[in-house]
Amino acid sequence: MKIHALALCALSFVTLSNAAAEFRIATVDLTKVVNEFPDAVTKKEELDEASDKAKTKLEAKGKELQALQEKLEKAKVAANSKEAENFRTQVRDFERMRADAKNELERKFVKMNKDVTDKIMAKIETYAKSNDYDLVLDKSEKVRGPVLFGDSSADITDDIIKLLK
Repeated sequence: MKIHALALCALSFVTLSNAAAEFRIATVDLTKVVNEFPDAVTKKEELDEASDKAKTKLEAKGKELQALQEKLEKAKVAANSKEAENFRTQVRDFERMRADAKNELERKFVKMNKDVTDKIMAKIETYAKSNDYDLVLDKSEKVRGPVLFGDSSADITDDIIKLLK
């Protein structure tokens, strides 16, 4: 009975050893991949352009309102006058415009981020499957990921970047 249990343990160890030898792991620096992915760079430039455009528009409207406020104060317009009410309406519109611009930029960022992430993850999955990797871990330095140490031979970052270009 003891010999049978010992043989079973030995057989289990050999099976586990063989399974571990066949298990392939790779690492990828997702931050580097995103920063070097041409679509991500283009989309970031588009987002920056939209942000600058919104900022310019808001600054112009803000200056216009400031000038109007100074004019009303200089003319000592009563708080319950038609001009004062018009000013308060314009300020509310400005606040809505600012909130709408912020929401629009956030929506564009989320969509851009999802599109880029989906493309990158699809390439990583395709690469991993075609090269028989069982597990791919993120090793980005900005975010302390699950990889505390990884041999450079397991790093597929440059291969993924080449696929994305």
